[in-house]
Amino acid sequence: MTAQLPAKNAHALGDLHSLVGALAGIEAGLATLAVTPGQEVVGTAPPPDLAVKLAILARACAEPGRGLTPSLAPFAASGHDYPAIDRLLFPFATDARSVLEELADLDLLRRELHNRVHVCPRCAACQINFRETCPGCGGIDLAIERMLHHFACAYVGLEREFADGAELQCPKCRERLFQLGQDFERPHETYECRTCAALTETPIVGGQCLHCAHVFPAHGARLLDIHTYAPTALATRALELQRLTALQVADLLFDPDARLARLDYLVLEARREFTRLRRHPGALSAVRMRFQVGGEPFAFFRCASAREVHDFGRLLATKLRDLDLAAPTDPATLSLLLPETDAAGAAHVADRIGELCGGLALRSPEGHAVTVAFRQHTWAEAPADIEDSLQIVRGLD
Repeated sequence: MTAQLPAKNAHALGDLHSLVGALAGIEAGLATLAVTPGQEVVGTAPPPDLAVKLAILARACAEPGRGLTPSLAPFAASGHDYPAIDRLLFPFATDARSVLEELADLDLLRRELHNRVHVCPRCAACQINFRETCPGCGGIDLAIERMLHHFACAYVGLEREFADGAELQCPKCRERLFQLGQDFERPHETYECRTCAALTETPIVGGQCLHCAHVFPAHGARLLDIHTYAPTALATRALELQRLTALQVADLLFDPDARLARLDYLVLEARREFTRLRRHPGALSAVRMRFQVGGEPFAFFRCASAREVHDFGRLLATKLRDLDLAAPTDPATLSLLLPETDAAGAAHVADRIGELCGGLALRSPEGHAVTVAFRQHTWAEAPADIEDSLQIVRGLD
């Protein structure tokens, strides 16, 4: 015989099933945007795109004096957040610090130390509980107890061992203790383990991550630097070109550290040198350096990162004089302007730069060896047609 539910109860059960189904749907939807304190957004949210990263750079450039300064955030993995950047990133599957670090690695943002925190060596969360533990059994139930030292018999023990009602009596020699400083002293306090009764003055300090429950010695905690991020000169250029990579250092007017200039600046200096040759005798040389792979031009200034181009420029500067100037003329070519340099001197400069590039062992993204080829031109006097000669400087001869 099959039991029949009353109609009222059956209707209520149906409503309960509907409610459970609705809750399951809500939970499934929330799972795609679930945020665990101290972690990135998990689920199906996409990573931030180029437009979002450019918006972050624009925000940094809008506050050049302050930069992107973090705020204290106890529930964030690092204990800090960047509220303005978090708003730009919602609901992308990342946190502000990781994107800012990526932009800093591209030399688009400059790091300035703001704070330093200890984080878990396993999950990198800063929510850590540091506690004293017993060196013997590893227990955490430690109590601080006062010690007494009886002068007469030199016995040292816990104060409770001396307690005899309202008075104090030495447990060793049974003599009464009356005057602090004359009969006895309290030299220090000690830790007593209530698990194994061991005494210690130097308990072991350990850490327990409140996020992943990992237990580790205190010295195992990692240090994490928290930065304020300020825009670099390349950040402005990235906004102009609407890209983050392949930012040619030559797009800047001049980088005195890397000694790489914008082509327009190089041409301006060449025009000045040609004007000088009209008034004063001397020599001026231009050397064109082309990166090649298998005899074909290789776009070094497009394929290399801003950092690689900057590092190359700094090494190149060691082979040039203060008056010399270098600027990319296209993604595969570098033009060198060498004032007061004759043909032999220009050839010597080319040889030194060739040795430098050989030592760098440059490779294309496919792993092919990158070589360099040189072409030079020298003027012993001012050219009749300066504009034609400037075409040589531009690498268009």
